[in-house]
Amino acid sequence: MRPAPTWSMRFAFAMSLVFVLAALVTGGAAFVLQLENMSRWMQIEVEADTRALAQASVIGGAEALARLVAVQVRVGAAEDGRIALFLPDDPCLQPVGNFWIDARFEGLRYFETGVGLVPDAPAMPRTDRLVAYGLAVEGGWLMTGRSTAWIEDQVAIWGASFGWGLGATALITTVVAVFLARRAGRRVARMEHVLEAVGAGNHALRIHDEGGDDLARLAQSVDTALGRLESGIAAIQQVSTDVAHDLRAPLGRLRLRLEPLAQSARIPPEERREIGEAIVDLDHAAITFDAILRLSRMQAGLVHISPRPVDLAVLARDVVDLMIPVAEDLGRVICLEVETAATVGGDDELLGQALFNLIENALRHCPVLARITVGVRRVAGGAEVSVCDDGPGVPEADLGRICERFVRLDTARSTPGSGIGLSLVRAIADLHTARFTLENGAPGLCARIVFPRAECV
Repeated sequence: MRPAPTWSMRFAFAMSLVFVLAALVTGGAAFVLQLENMSRWMQIEVEADTRALAQASVIGGAEALARLVAVQVRVGAAEDGRIALFLPDDPCLQPVGNFWIDARFEGLRYFETGVGLVPDAPAMPRTDRLVAYGLAVEGGWLMTGRSTAWIEDQVAIWGASFGWGLGATALITTVVAVFLARRAGRRVARMEHVLEAVGAGNHALRIHDEGGDDLARLAQSVDTALGRLESGIAAIQQVSTDVAHDLRAPLGRLRLRLEPLAQSARIPPEERREIGEAIVDLDHAAITFDAILRLSRMQAGLVHISPRPVDLAVLARDVVDLMIPVAEDLGRVICLEVETAATVGGDDELLGQALFNLIENALRHCPVLARITVGVRRVAGGAEVSVCDDGPGVPEADLGRICERFVRLDTARSTPGSGIGLSLVRAIADLHTARFTLENGAPGLCARIVFPRAECV
């Protein structure tokens, strides 16, 4: 299915069409006015020719007029489509001219050749349409006329020129409009990409549009807002990091004080059980704070690894063996599928922590009898470790945000956890220049860590 044209492209084509229509209307109006002007000019010329010849009859009589008409017919009539006709009243004088008419008339009249106006000889001018002016003179009746072929030729030339010009204009305006629309489309796509990346957690990305138009001002406003958003998020992260750091020591001291009481025989069993549960909660809080501090150090770029060869198949097998008893106690099933052995450069402890977090996340959110599959397979140029389950999955709208700090969906509020596990997995993947993705299966959720470079055998 082809994607629908963007608004910029539709607007460009609309403006091109408006421009072409405007050129067509203005050009058509100019053509009509010019045609009327040429027709009026020809009418004036024909009347002037007739009245100029009529002066000969006033000066020299009908014989002089007949001779003058004969000279005009013989010398210049055929050159530019002129016609002339003198019908004397004197029966001793012969009519003179190169056309004959069906009846005398006064003033202007248009003729179609062969309809009311007949050429006198084949050598005389033959045109489709003529304009003539008739006038009664001393001793007879006089008519002169001209062919409208010149106007028709001008109309044909103008029509061809206007057609080619209009086509070239439409082509040029369309090309320019498409160029500007695509340029604007690329800028809008850049904005969309940046906003999607920021929504996915890359808060440092900016649009950086250096233009001076409305889109550039919009991009600059968005960049300013993103800068403030990043500062706010950084402040929140710093606060959480500081809180976690400052509370580690007091929680450790509190645990040391409670642990002897939980083991003391002088304390009643009920109270010792309560103290034991408090110690468990303290341990959970300490683990959460440790995860927060580790994540903060990774995101701040303070954690560096010395890459060592890590066999992903061996790593997956070790983590799965460790988690199988936990899964059995919870009523879940863990399976390992290794398509090929793959070795990547990285830190085996951090990669093991990432895989442990993914399996633990699946165990926590899948129902009883759910199947969790840990896979290692080869992909284009690298390797992939995946943890897929057949549980309820995650709403598509929440896939992009569940890897953020402390984000827990409503369906996960009833299960233990802090919302740090997936954030830590993404940080570990970034540290290894790997790509961490989440996608819904059919059914369930599938988490993948894709390493771009790996030695697969």
